[in-house]
Amino acid sequence: MDIHTFARRHLGQYKVKGDEIIPTLCPICHGGTHHDKETFALNITKQTYNCRRGSCNSQGHYTQLCKEFGEEADRDFDTYKPVRTFKKPQTTVKVATNKVEEYLKIRKISKATIDKLQVGCDEKGNIVFPYFENGEMVFVKFRPSKKVEKGERKAWREEGGKPILWGMDLCTSDKPLIITEGEIDTLSCYEAGLENIVSVPSGSEDFTWVELCWDWLKQFREIIIFGDNDDPGKEMVRKLSLKLSDFTVSIVDHKYKDANELLYKEGPEAVLKAVDTAKEIPTSGILDMADVVPLDLTKLQVVPSGIQALDAATGGFMMGDLSVWTGKRGEGKSTLLSQMMIESVQAGQKVCCYSGEMRADRFQYWSHLQMAGKTNIKTYFDKSRGKDTYFVEKEIVAAMKTWYRGKFYLYDNNVVEKSEESSILKIFTYAVKKYDCKVFLIDNLMTARFGSGGESDFYRQQSNFVRDLVEFAGKYNVHIHLVAHPKKTKGGLENDDISGASEITNLAHNVFSVERIEEGKGYDVAVKILKHRWEGAKDTVGLGYCPVSRRLYQPSSFNMKCYGWESTENYKKIETIKDLECPF
Repeated sequence: MDIHTFARRHLGQYKVKGDEIIPTLCPICHGGTHHDKETFALNITKQTYNCRRGSCNSQGHYTQLCKEFGEEADRDFDTYKPVRTFKKPQTTVKVATNKVEEYLKIRKISKATIDKLQVGCDEKGNIVFPYFENGEMVFVKFRPSKKVEKGERKAWREEGGKPILWGMDLCTSDKPLIITEGEIDTLSCYEAGLENIVSVPSGSEDFTWVELCWDWLKQFREIIIFGDNDDPGKEMVRKLSLKLSDFTVSIVDHKYKDANELLYKEGPEAVLKAVDTAKEIPTSGILDMADVVPLDLTKLQVVPSGIQALDAATGGFMMGDLSVWTGKRGEGKSTLLSQMMIESVQAGQKVCCYSGEMRADRFQYWSHLQMAGKTNIKTYFDKSRGKDTYFVEKEIVAAMKTWYRGKFYLYDNNVVEKSEESSILKIFTYAVKKYDCKVFLIDNLMTARFGSGGESDFYRQQSNFVRDLVEFAGKYNVHIHLVAHPKKTKGGLENDDISGASEITNLAHNVFSVERIEEGKGYDVAVKILKHRWEGAKDTVGLGYCPVSRRLYQPSSFNMKCYGWESTENYKKIETIKDLECPF
């Protein structure tokens, strides 16, 4: 159970102030004989609690508090703080001028509403929207105090600020939260007499704010999305609804472009009515096929493998699909897939990986070699092991981390649960909603812990897990790579050779095998397409292997791939190491 759910269930009336949840009465001593109020605080960030009443003095960690009430605390997600740093805005926000007030008056926004949201202006007379978090200005946006002509900038920001929701400090957790697409839409809702309204900071396509405001959002029971009525606005509503699916979410339906146009043309009562009649997102799961938006083949989202021949055969990895990879132990499945995760980051997608056989530091070491490439790898002779060891210099590692920070996540396999498949899905769901991860890896199916039971029950649970993965991929429009070992150890592999429930390959959209090849074939590893539901492709792609960088590559490409970290500012170029013994 997360902190906010606990608060709603066990703390009675409470308020949220900064990082603390403060109930009217302490849930342990209930304020004593004098019913002392607001003596208890539960810290969201530190996940600690304490009561200031001397005769109570209860204190401890949130997990202990859960046990006191017979609940089980969620994993410690709430201790996360974004690594990214932000600059305090330098803009001096002046009192709104008559020009600002006159322009907003034209759009039916009163001076009282302007003052309530602290809308101001800059030295040039532009409208300034200051964003506050716990009373401190952390972000600033601007727009002209006139009608924006074609070709003019509609809005801009001061660089380096923290892009949160506008209006957060005016909201309380006892009412539904209304999210609009723009500041003037938020002003319009306040003008209509509504409360608890915020605006996204960067239009319809940027969801950075979700991660930054996640802890704050969790205090609300209900969220109402008041999006713009154009195609980008509808797409924002769709994506945001998925990200907020843990909440009760309702959508405002209206016929105008946005909330401000509704206010302008039909007045405050129409805005109130639109919000009051917002429709909760149904969960029935049934669609009238005539209402389905036709598939636009030009807009299909795919992620490349980085191997030209494989992408040519399959068209890349389509979002919404599950790809199963099989092959004997040590044949190169994990090597190829860790490289594909790097390719996904290179393609602009965030990734999240579960590795049941490899610790996080070892997974990172392997990935760093692949990111670096042989010209950026050094070697030293390890006397204790009697062999050469490859490593990447710390300056290069720093450049790599700058490049992939906030884009490459790992499941913490130190967290042991009896039924790990539920934990994997739980973490993956969190990675989608908070970090917007789009590509996932499970390496491998056999190392994921399933509940107790006999062999038949084990296969049933395994099959159900794969079904859940297929559902997850479709629901969140992501791609999942799943490694599954084969039953046999000799001869070529086909779909039916995968170990476990027979439904695995039936459920998968794509199935691939990876196999080492004997010398003299011109390549080291063969990737065979066993099943491809969309293209129907059947092909075999031969790949070379570099033991220094652990990269797999098409022999014609000479293994010269460069990744985005090499263009980061803190990349320090080093000379090619001459003592590397590379097979090509």
